[in-house]
Amino acid sequence: MKRFIYNTAVALGVLLGASSCDGFLDRIPTDSVVSESAMATLADAEVVANGLYTDLKYYTMYGSYIPYMGDMRGDNLYPTNASGTGRTIYTLEYEPVQSTYFGMWQNYYTTIMRANTLIANIETIPVMSSADQAKKDDILGQALAIRALCHWDIARLYGYPYMKDNGASLGAVVLTEVVAPSESKLPRNTVAETYAQVEKDLTLALTKLSKSKNDGHFNYWAARMLQAKVALYKGDWQTAFTAASEVVESSPYRMVPNSEYLAYWGKQCDDESVLEFLVTNTGDIDSDGGFYTMYHNMWFDDKAAGADIIPSKAWKDLFADTPNDVRAQMIAYDDPETGAIKSGEYWLKKFIGNKDLGYTFRRNNPRIFRITDAYLMAAEAALELAGKQDVANEYLNAVVKRADPTAADVVATLDRIQIERQKEFIGEGHRFFDVLRRGGKIVKDASLDDRDFAGNTRQEIDWNDHRVVLPISHNEIMLYPELEQNPGY
Repeated sequence: MKRFIYNTAVALGVLLGASSCDGFLDRIPTDSVVSESAMATLADAEVVANGLYTDLKYYTMYGSYIPYMGDMRGDNLYPTNASGTGRTIYTLEYEPVQSTYFGMWQNYYTTIMRANTLIANIETIPVMSSADQAKKDDILGQALAIRALCHWDIARLYGYPYMKDNGASLGAVVLTEVVAPSESKLPRNTVAETYAQVEKDLTLALTKLSKSKNDGHFNYWAARMLQAKVALYKGDWQTAFTAASEVVESSPYRMVPNSEYLAYWGKQCDDESVLEFLVTNTGDIDSDGGFYTMYHNMWFDDKAAGADIIPSKAWKDLFADTPNDVRAQMIAYDDPETGAIKSGEYWLKKFIGNKDLGYTFRRNNPRIFRITDAYLMAAEAALELAGKQDVANEYLNAVVKRADPTAADVVATLDRIQIERQKEFIGEGHRFFDVLRRGGKIVKDASLDDRDFAGNTRQEIDWNDHRVVLPISHNEIMLYPELEQNPGY
């Protein structure tokens, strides 16, 4: 196959219909690679690698929509208004004739094509020392890990959970080369085939990545957590346990103590964060400071905030019997007499803004992997392995007692781990996937919560519901007929 090195934004525009976006084809991002000679030094490669994170932190991805897909499709958060994008996500009322949906498909492939360009060209860069070689390896490892993350996210958003049918449903279009747009209109791969490529990329990435902290970037430990996560979703319990427990036992990260937990959310890359994406005044993020991100819409204590997303009654009720749990202190009541919005609602004040840089609620770094997740993944996987009940108990209790030092020991069960995951990760995009990946149900019932407008009657969503997967948008199908639509749309 003849290979071409394109400006990756232009290449993807032709590939996935980006011409429908005003100005997209005219935008030449500074992190694009237009020819092999354009990336001639390690410094050039670092610029390109940094650019791989740009779209991932934008509101159409981890800045809003990925957390929404986990928490708003689940039972942790809901919008206060029964209209707009929030309603569409919360009620799963998708229409395939919609021109575009959320921008995620397109943005993932923008990042994948950029990663492919870097991977295809980095070997030509000369190195003069062992330190240069280590840096070069690390850059390659980052590109491989990011490509793995993108393919995996596409599989879990647009494909059914792996354990439903052993990955037989349609997943991503697996792209690992830089090719001419006319040669890259491939049919979708299965979820199993997508996972196989993700695992292959991560296996190689782990041999390249540094084990040192690298704020805002993938390192060995972040890739190891992604490996654990993929294995957990797949039901590969041994791999999940080995990877997650290595992060717990050997990485330079730690769970911050109870006394530091609330302040942690205002710190940048504190010890608990294995990977968070950096949002700064100088970064390529919303020009008005994050107005369209999830964090603006969740905040309440400012008249300029969106204040239209609140924690569900189901989530608040998790703390009814555990008042000393530090996470319960993230629930704030907006008093009608003294509050900024004066709504009388309960709000989530978890995302308080990056205080290290003096930012308000508008700018928060999306937390992609926290070491707390490694503890809970290791606990869940240990339950599935013979003779590891005590290990599961140990890892679960470390999380329980960090949240409430007065708590009694608990025995690890799948249900108990899920409760802890629901308490811990609200707003981080886990809940919907945590329930559905093992065949559970998301329940929405207006009779139990009068703010729940997802349906007039009790609604139960399990992995047999076609709405568990997103539709391929109309524009994508029109310009890329090889994309097979998901069943039910």
